[in-house]
Amino acid sequence: MREKTNVKKNRETEQLSLAGTEEGEILGRLNDRVEKAIATIQELRRERDTLRRQLDEATARLQEHGDAAERASTLEEDNERFKRERGEIRDRIESILGSLEALEETPEE
Repeated sequence: MREKTNVKKNRETEQLSLAGTEEGEILGRLNDRVEKAIATIQELRRERDTLRRQLDEATARLQEHGDAAERASTLEEDNERFKRERGEIRDRIESILGSLEALEETPEE
């Protein structure tokens, strides 16, 4: 009878050891997966931060280009206005010169 009791205890002990080993393996695998998940999350956060910086830089460049385009448009408008004014001034000067020439051509009495 003692032998049966000892054999039964040995089996129970072996089963507990196996169960402990299985639990240890399960916990080990779980720990590995958690560590991988943490590493992945950290990498994704770094990538997100890099992408945010790149987006901010691109947005700033786009704003600069928009400002430059607006400035160029204003300069083109100013240039056209100055050309018109210059033409008007030239026409007035020619008219005045024509009047002066006409005065010079008239005979004095």
